[in-house]
Amino acid sequence: MTAAGAHAGPLDGVRVLEVAVGVSDLGLGHAGGVPGRLFADLGATVTRVVGPAAPIDAEVSWGRVWHRGKEVVAAAGPDEIRRLLLEADVAFVYGSEAVVERRGLGWADLGAAHPTLVYARCRPSRTATGDVDDQALLVEARAGFCTQLAAHRDGPMLVDVRASSTGAAFVLTASALALLLRRELEGTGGWAETSLYDGLLATLGCMIGRSERAAPKIESYWAEGSFFPNFLYRCGDGELLQIWFGGKGMYDRVIEVLGDEPSTDGYYAEQTSGLLQDRARRWHEVFPTQRREVWIDRLRGAGVACEPVLAPGEALADPHLAEIGLAVRAGDADHGGEPGDVVVGSPIAVHPFTDASASVGDGVGSGGIEAGSGDGPGDGDRSGGIGVGSGDGDGNGGAPHGGRLDALVAQDPDAASSPMDEAGNRTTSVSAPGGRGLLDGVRVVDFSAFVAGPLAAEVLADLGADVVKVEPPAGEAMRAAAYAIAACQRGKRSVALDITDPAARPIVESLLRVADVVLHNFRVGVAERLGIDADTVAALNPGAVHCHASAFGSRGPRATYPGNDALMQAVTGFEVANGGEGNDPTAATWIPVDMSGGWIAAAGILAGLVARARTGRGQRVETSLLGAGMLLHGGVFLRDGRVVRGPALDADQTGYGPGYRLYRCAGETWLAVVIPDPAAWDALRSSVAPDLPPTYAPVRGGVSDDDARKAEAVLERAFAARPATEWTTRLPTLGVLCEVVEDVGRDAFRRRILDDPVNRQLGRAVSYETADWGGFEQIGPLLRCGPDAEGGPSLHLPGVGEHTVEVLTELGRTPDEIDALLSDDVARQSP
Repeated sequence: MTAAGAHAGPLDGVRVLEVAVGVSDLGLGHAGGVPGRLFADLGATVTRVVGPAAPIDAEVSWGRVWHRGKEVVAAAGPDEIRRLLLEADVAFVYGSEAVVERRGLGWADLGAAHPTLVYARCRPSRTATGDVDDQALLVEARAGFCTQLAAHRDGPMLVDVRASSTGAAFVLTASALALLLRRELEGTGGWAETSLYDGLLATLGCMIGRSERAAPKIESYWAEGSFFPNFLYRCGDGELLQIWFGGKGMYDRVIEVLGDEPSTDGYYAEQTSGLLQDRARRWHEVFPTQRREVWIDRLRGAGVACEPVLAPGEALADPHLAEIGLAVRAGDADHGGEPGDVVVGSPIAVHPFTDASASVGDGVGSGGIEAGSGDGPGDGDRSGGIGVGSGDGDGNGGAPHGGRLDALVAQDPDAASSPMDEAGNRTTSVSAPGGRGLLDGVRVVDFSAFVAGPLAAEVLADLGADVVKVEPPAGEAMRAAAYAIAACQRGKRSVALDITDPAARPIVESLLRVADVVLHNFRVGVAERLGIDADTVAALNPGAVHCHASAFGSRGPRATYPGNDALMQAVTGFEVANGGEGNDPTAATWIPVDMSGGWIAAAGILAGLVARARTGRGQRVETSLLGAGMLLHGGVFLRDGRVVRGPALDADQTGYGPGYRLYRCAGETWLAVVIPDPAAWDALRSSVAPDLPPTYAPVRGGVSDDDARKAEAVLERAFAARPATEWTTRLPTLGVLCEVVEDVGRDAFRRRILDDPVNRQLGRAVSYETADWGGFEQIGPLLRCGPDAEGGPSLHLPGVGEHTVEVLTELGRTPDEIDALLSDDVARQSP
């Protein structure tokens, strides 16, 4: 990727200003730099305004990737920052209210002077428990997130700062693109706001749900989690391998390759009976008999999906990533470090239909979900109940993690960045059913299935689009996952149609002709056979935006490989990063790569809509699950073939060093601590820990690594002397940021989210009626925009084919034609 502004992308000529004064790369994580980076990758010119460097960032290398290609300028004061904001098209603004709103840099002060500005604000997190500083560790500790994943030892763990920071980055990016689209169409700007806490919720949609009368096995599953194996094995050379066999026929093939007893009852029955778990344990004795590369050859040769377990950044050396634009060499203009570093490239590719390069792109996006082994809709098994997912009928595999459905199943209106009425009262817009929304009038035809593809379409529905979900008459495979289907299908209209039947072809073509957006996540080559590929859509509807959300990209040596969340966690380094130094990997159970893929695919589609609005030409958008996974550790890079990773999790999975980690306190309580600067370090040394080394060394791995490790041992002893609650009273007086780590189980964690009154007020948590479960609660729409941007989908979960007749009638089919399709089982209308 060339320098920002040099690439003639869909945002060419758009001027972006990042205001990042008084914040740190370590604390904000992806949220603080990735939105601007994605805009730059799409062709915008990005200027980053910064204050004095945060001392805690001195040994943090992530920004070298996130801020490459941006013009970085030092803040000269509020007046100069205001001038720059008034010259920008899009602004990403970070920091406390004292730094932003009280200095006249909030939307309330800028909107009237610059009504076409798109203003996206990331502000400190606020719930009913109060405010939390812009430190991902502290936000996750307060929320109870640090106890939602089993560590290698008793107690909580830091989850490598990925959930809240990446989620906030995605919400900021999607919000800004949606507002930019309205600006292109109507000439008006607007504001959006989010927080690290909102970002946390954005990644957890499939994990959080509650109903009044769901079957006990559904409620207990989402309250207690799954017992499904991870299928991660150590091979004879000591290397680890992740396998997955949710696709049709894979279970029998993996059994044959491993020489296990044939299955007489099948995959689903063996999962229910416990035989599958027995096999998974036996296989731990089989894999050590061969080297990893031998198993990969044998398994892939038999059509079984598998991936090597790599550390963050190692995949950048794979030639496939270079070919598809996910591994790029940075030059002097792109990078503040040394030229030639290999960094993560753009996860989104957008090209006009008429551009010959659109079929290949110069960078492949993220997004997408499992690209599995099936050939087309309707030919795969359907899911067999809670905790399982098969069916490769849509060209994808089964449920993420081969059925580990424990991964499936915004601010206070007084906040100062929201607009005010003439009397000075807050007029924060919260999405409400029936409003027009930013995407009012946009029709999306969603052929995707499982998680990331449907989630992308749901994000568009949350913005007000009319999303028509096309699924097989029996319903898409993910419907067996209960609450997880609700996390990705809310607000859509369902058309149940067998698109493989020739009688359905006229309906499919009618849908394609009226669509503004066509989305699918079929395996590479399947969409062409089904006639919903980009070229076909371009011929039928040259003004549409077509998005293919694949697994490994649409070209390159791995394009046809099957993929799912578990495999992508393995190959992109997520599992190793969470495992901690020297430990076995730790897989996240909330399908973070799938969820990230959905948000990135939505951002790609919004960028395509912006490009269409600017040029009048239809657009081809490509994203991939691989791109989404690489972005989660996108601050890692290669220099001279060596991975430069930055702060890494320790063996105890507590954090990155003495100044950013969890500490065990008296009474088996835990404390999250951030030591932001030398002054706080010295204050700790003076009054709490006199043996603390005098050198400020908040993270390990830098030039003061020895001091950092000594400091951790000193502070471990010091903090162990008192309960965590006592430290939260004393440490802030020393300039140390801290939070008690809330020790909550899975059910209590979801209750804290769903029952929080601020979450309810802001629409972060919503309730509505469903046909099967009665009253249902879940994480709601998280994109809060204004002014005059209220609205979005009606809060409902469509039944299979609930809107078939309605949509077919809108397409001009007569009652007799519709009856014929229904009677021939080409289409289905639910009662």
